[in-house]
Amino acid sequence: MILTLFIVLAVTLLMGIPVGFSIGISTMLAVAVGGSVPVVIVTQKMVDGINSFPLMALPLFVLSGVIMAYGSTPRIMALVNLLLRKKRWGLGSADIYGCAAFGTISGSGVATTAAIGSVIAPEMVKQGYPKGYVASLTGGAGTLGAIIPPSIGFVVYAQVANVSISDMFMAGIIPGIVTAILLATMNKFFVKKYDWIKGNTDYYDKMTFATKRKIVLDAILPLLMPIFILGGVLSGIVTPTEAATVATVYALILAALIYKELSLKKLFKVFVDSVISSAAVLIIISAAAPFAWVMTSQGITSAIASWVLSLSHSIVIVYGAILVINLILGTFMETLALILITTPMFLPILVSFGVDPVAFGITQALALGVGAVTPPLAVTLFTACKIVKIRVDETFPWVIYVCIVMFVGVLLSAIFPIMSTFLPSIL
Repeated sequence: MILTLFIVLAVTLLMGIPVGFSIGISTMLAVAVGGSVPVVIVTQKMVDGINSFPLMALPLFVLSGVIMAYGSTPRIMALVNLLLRKKRWGLGSADIYGCAAFGTISGSGVATTAAIGSVIAPEMVKQGYPKGYVASLTGGAGTLGAIIPPSIGFVVYAQVANVSISDMFMAGIIPGIVTAILLATMNKFFVKKYDWIKGNTDYYDKMTFATKRKIVLDAILPLLMPIFILGGVLSGIVTPTEAATVATVYALILAALIYKELSLKKLFKVFVDSVISSAAVLIIISAAAPFAWVMTSQGITSAIASWVLSLSHSIVIVYGAILVINLILGTFMETLALILITTPMFLPILVSFGVDPVAFGITQALALGVGAVTPPLAVTLFTACKIVKIRVDETFPWVIYVCIVMFVGVLLSAIFPIMSTFLPSIL
C-alpha cells in the first residue's frame, strides 16, 4: 500500500497533475491496492478534512484580498512609494514593504506577489533594476503574504496542530517584519554595490503638497483593514472566521461604494477568481486528510518520527533535520499540503523537546516560504517571472541570494522562538 502511495504520487506530480489531485489519486489507489478497507473511506475522510468552521475563514480571506485590488492596493502602494521615495533603493524597499502591507489583507503568498508585483515590478525595471533581480525580490517578498497575518497557512496549521488561530496570527507579525527588514537590507546593499539607479525618475518630487496629502489620506481606509481583522480577533469581539467576513464586507464597501472601481461585471469576475483560488486550496486540504490517515494507519509517520529521533538526542540536530526536510520538500510540493502532511509527524517530536507549537508553526512557514521561491515548484517566483516577462532561469543568481537571506530569517526564528511567542504571550 505504502509503495503504491508514493510511486503514484511521484508519477502524478512529474506528469504535472495538480497537487490536490495527485494526493487524492495516490491515496485512492493505495487504499484500493491494500484491500483491507473500502475505497469509500477516502471520500469520507476528504469530507471530514474540510468539515471545519474555522476553515470558512480561508475563502473569505481570499475573496477580500481579490476585492482589495480594486482601489485599495494601488493606494497602499502609492503611500509606500511616497514614504520611501528619497532613497535610491526606495523602490525595491517599497516592493518589500508593500508586500508586507498587502499580506495583512490577502493571506496568500501568490496573491501578494501578483497584486504588488504587477504594480511595482515594471517600475523597478524602468528605473534600472535587472529583471532577474526584480522577479527574485518580488517572489521572495511575496511570501510575506503567507507569514504576516492573516495567513491562510496559519489557519490550516492551527487546525492540524490544535493551537489558537489568534495566537498564530500574532506570532507571525515579528518574524514577518524581521524577514522584510532582512530583504530590504539586501536590496540596499545590491543597489549601492551595482549602482543600478542612474538617475532620479521619481515623479513624487514634482507633486504638490496637496497631492501628497491626498495620497496619505486615500491610504487610511485600506490600512484600517488589518486593525479590523486583528483588533477584532484579539479583543474577542469576533472569531477569525467572523473577522474574515468583516474584512470581505469592508473591502467590498471600499471598492464598490467609496472608490467606485468595482462594477457588477467586475464583481462577477472577482467571485469567479476567488472561488477558483479557494477551491484549489480546499481540494489540497481535503485530499491531504485521507493521505495523512493512510500514513498514520500504516505506521509511516511513526517510522519517520523514530528515524528523526535516531539521528541524535540533541534538539539542535533534530530541529535542523526537520527544517532541512521542510526546505527540500517545499521546493517541489505546495505549502498547505506540506503543512497538513508533515506537521503531525514532526510537531510531537519537537514538543517532546520543549519547542512551543506556535513557534514551530512560524518557523515551518518561513522554511516553506523559501521553498516557494526555489525551483522547480517556486510558485511565487513563477508568478513574479510572468509579471516581469522572463524565464525562471534568468533569475539566477539573484534568487539564490534571496533564498539565503530568507533562510537567515528561518534560523533566527528557530534560535529565538521569543520572536514568535512574545506577542501571543502578552496579548
